[in-house]
Amino acid sequence: MTTTPPRRPWGSLDRDRIIGAALELARTEGIDALTIRRLATEVGASRMALYRHIPDKETLLELVGNAVAEQELLPRAAGDGPWQHRLASLAQSMRASLTAYPGLAERIIARPSTGRGGLRLAETLLEILAETGLDEPATATWYLVFLDLVQGRARSESRRGGDPTAPERQAPLLDAAARPGAEAPRLRALAPVLNGIGSDRIFHAEIAMLIRAIEAEAALRPEA
Repeated sequence: MTTTPPRRPWGSLDRDRIIGAALELARTEGIDALTIRRLATEVGASRMALYRHIPDKETLLELVGNAVAEQELLPRAAGDGPWQHRLASLAQSMRASLTAYPGLAERIIARPSTGRGGLRLAETLLEILAETGLDEPATATWYLVFLDLVQGRARSESRRGGDPTAPERQAPLLDAAARPGAEAPRLRALAPVLNGIGSDRIFHAEIAMLIRAIEAEAALRPEA
């Protein structure tokens, strides 16, 4: 049985407390659970009290996305070492943070965060890519490829049954390959290996391929 938090004293509510409660709600129940009504209940305030700080749900979602970008998406490792290490660290941190908030990846893909956190994330990624020595068109291309890969994987993993590489998604095909008379000897032989590969290994392989592709393009520069 859930209990309603006691109402806050007048003047005790501020935007930081609201965003903190919104982040906790988004983490435990997902972005779709974020409404002004539900958040008001969580913080023990009236909806009108929240409207004095946050005018509508769209603003709330933007503030939550920016807070995640500012507080969680940028690991310390993204600021030190070779660009390959920094890029991999950023990818891993983004994936972990986005999957921790169900629905956030979907939201950011549809509408990127434009606050300080979102801008800082974009600048950090471009700063890392600048170290590769690629020209502006190539840098812009790989910037978008990186976002597509990381955000797309986080979105897939956040959806129920959404990860196409998950063992449960492969099960029907592998079961079909195991049937008597099925003409799929290679798939049948590889089934135990496929079942043992998790999403972490797939993601690390994807980032490694991305890095190798950037390295290969950078090596083709005339001055390289």
